Amino acid sequence: MLKKIIILFLFVFFGSTHSIIHAQFSLQYNAETNIIAGNGEFTPFYLMNNRGGIISFTPNNGYLRAGVSKKIDNNKRFSYGFGIDLIGSYNNDATIYLQQLYGEIKYRCLELMIGSKEQYSLMRDRELSSGRSMVWSGNSRPIPQVSVGIPHFVNFPGTNGWMQIKGEISYGIFVDDAYQKEHKGEGKPYSKHVLYHRKYLILKFEKEKPFYGSIGIDMAAQFGGTIYDNPNFKTSVTKFPSGIKSFFKVFVPLSGGNDSPLIDQVNVTGNHLGSYLLEIGYRKKNWHAKLYHERYFDDHSGMIFKNKWDGLWGIEYRTIKKKPITGAVFEIMNSKDQSGPFLFDKTEELPLKTSGADFYYGHMAYNGWTHRGHTMGTPFIASPGYNTDGFLGFKSSRSLAFHAGIDGYIFSELSYKILAGHQQGWGTGYLPFTHITHEFSALAEINYRPEKIKGWTFRLSGAFDKGTLFGDNWGIQIGIRKEGLLFSTKK
Repeated sequence: MLKKIIILFLFVFFGSTHSIIHAQFSLQYNAETNIIAGNGEFTPFYLMNNRGGIISFTPNNGYLRAGVSKKIDNNKRFSYGFGIDLIGSYNNDATIYLQQLYGEIKYRCLELMIGSKEQYSLMRDRELSSGRSMVWSGNSRPIPQVSVGIPHFVNFPGTNGWMQIKGEISYGIFVDDAYQKEHKGEGKPYSKHVLYHRKYLILKFEKEKPFYGSIGIDMAAQFGGTIYDNPNFKTSVTKFPSGIKSFFKVFVPLSGGNDSPLIDQVNVTGNHLGSYLLEIGYRKKNWHAKLYHERYFDDHSGMIFKNKWDGLWGIEYRTIKKKPITGAVFEIMNSKDQSGPFLFDKTEELPLKTSGADFYYGHMAYNGWTHRGHTMGTPFIASPGYNTDGFLGFKSSRSLAFHAGIDGYIFSELSYKILAGHQQGWGTGYLPFTHITHEFSALAEINYRPEKIKGWTFRLSGAFDKGTLFGDNWGIQIGIRKEGLLFSTKK
């Protein structure tokens, strides 16, 4: 069904564009190469995570990347965009693959996007944040999807410009079936044809004043598909409905019908998670500073704040000037409570329901909130790609992490970035570690962008891990990137 929708969209999209290229048409390109060499069992944490899933867990890897794109012009009533991004990799799980392939159309404030496009945080600093979002951080490969909504803030009617709104609804499909079957251990559960859903709504309050604030909610789910070899079910194959009713039930959300496995009938359709979003900031002409909080929830108990202080807390500073320090971030991510250690549903024998053991990112049926081995949320909940026994789910969802980052300029052509973080892991509520794990990770990076040869970036990075969660790892990254305008024309 998704293939038919994409084909129809491309037919309509490219069939209509020949009559609307009466304005400026700019096609951009980028090409880059990246090599990481080092030692240890894994690629260092900060070299591998928050990179769109393109860096291998295995050390000593590299890739060649090239793409072209046309951006939507947000100043025009009608505009369109598209992109294609191809990667050839070494020592990774795929040799050649499409990282991005998408088309999008905008009319006034509404946009429609179909395809696979990299997405990042709704509210936070892309360069310095530890994970950008606990729901979707850009840590994994993008999900092919159909998305519609208002992706950029617009004035809310009747507020005279002091309140803005944005929000989107999307449905997609996980494309890691072959990855799971290849990387799963003997007798370990895996899945096929699992579907994806996300919706968010954010309100911002700001009008010609230094103070501003935002509040919102971000929710996502995985549903449908077929589960194989899951020990929580009596049969080796468990199929979840994927029809139009399931799309509606995961949106509301509602319990599954008689054609659903018991877990969806007792609870709701699919594996749901989300966050409440809050930020308060102060903005001047050339800089801003803000406090933010993302209160994570994995079920109803978390939505009504039974998970205490779980979530992400942060403070951020950013200036547009090329100063020795142009940005700074400090964050704390806590997922230790998870609404307590116990969970059982009401029965005839015991007519009492206890909520707890939320098992963040995990699920009784699905391997959880992961795509091609990478967590789709904060990387401080360790990705299943770190597992060495072929288990594709999460082993350490109870975590406490501290993260700091700064960037700036040594001189106008040479910039730097430094990241450092410490995390502890307690395992899960169902299978706790016998010993608390820990890991300290750090990265130092410089980027040289010569003014005489526009569009070139030369990158040198060094990073290391030290601890018992991922072990001791170190690595050096060398990268070269070229980007620019392929051509620009008018009718």
